[in-house]
Amino acid sequence: MSIRDVQRGSWWLLGLGVWAASAQAQSTACDNVMDICGQSDTTLTTASPMDLPGAGALSGVFDANRVQVVKFHTTFFQQFAEPTEPVHVVFSNVNCPDPLKVQVFQPNPFDLCNAAEYAALSDAWEVSGDSTLYSYPLYQNSDYVLLFGSTSGSCAADVRLEGLAVSIDACCAATLDYGETTSVEVLGSDPDLGFDWRPAELATMVDNQLAVLSPYETTTFEVTGYVEGCAYTDAVLVAVGSPIDVPNAFSPNNDAFNDTWDIYGLSQFPTSTIEVFDRWGQSVYRSVSYPNPWAGKNRGVDVPAGTYYYVIHLNEPNANLAPITGHVAVIR
Repeated sequence: MSIRDVQRGSWWLLGLGVWAASAQAQSTACDNVMDICGQSDTTLTTASPMDLPGAGALSGVFDANRVQVVKFHTTFFQQFAEPTEPVHVVFSNVNCPDPLKVQVFQPNPFDLCNAAEYAALSDAWEVSGDSTLYSYPLYQNSDYVLLFGSTSGSCAADVRLEGLAVSIDACCAATLDYGETTSVEVLGSDPDLGFDWRPAELATMVDNQLAVLSPYETTTFEVTGYVEGCAYTDAVLVAVGSPIDVPNAFSPNNDAFNDTWDIYGLSQFPTSTIEVFDRWGQSVYRSVSYPNPWAGKNRGVDVPAGTYYYVIHLNEPNANLAPITGHVAVIR
């Protein structure tokens, strides 16, 4: 082969590369790629011609003449290399005279628009109304393409991605005694991007994915984590038992047994207030810090046997605890 032949071949290859780059640059569908996040509604329209580079490779697989190319990124939903979780594609408000053509693909991550390298990761769906469809299992922390197409000009629908593949998980709910703490692990988001907890003052991150929660009362915590520009939120309920144990009856009859209304745990709240009312709403007893348990008297006189109602304010300075209310029976 002569030097001229080599040069001719080099120019041909260079020209082919320029043509391919130009074709991709002129692709309207590529210019309008939409990035979406899971757990949020997005309105899609088939506004671009189906002019993806390599689109001929999809003939008989994804047949549409107009398309919206959608890119989404899966979360860090598991610790294994194998694909395990599908994405749930939820459709609503479909507006198209003919069924929409929709399919999930795995692209070449370095050439997102090259349809010749797409690997199908769902069935070829035809969507005419509200529905939820499921892809094949996906890899974590990976880019995927959803092709949203039609054969009837411009069509539209609201689309929402759901499922573990596009969410985070705060684990797990807990039940605590008053004053205890619990550890919650957050999986799915990128730990290098941090977390936002609500209420923030009751949550402390102790490592990349583990938080210690310290509620004073039953609290629903919300945590937001981040993946590739998307924010994902999950909630976890931490139930906290009553900080005090309030008996529902006592018998002040001077038999040295159960003669006073002993409220266990109240001594840890030195600024607490306790008030007891009769059935007509009249106060029969009031105390601050409860140094001496109620013996069933109102100003030194025995109250009648019956049911009484109480309101206890713990006045905990570090927490806005709700009043504790209930009823207690005086038995004589």
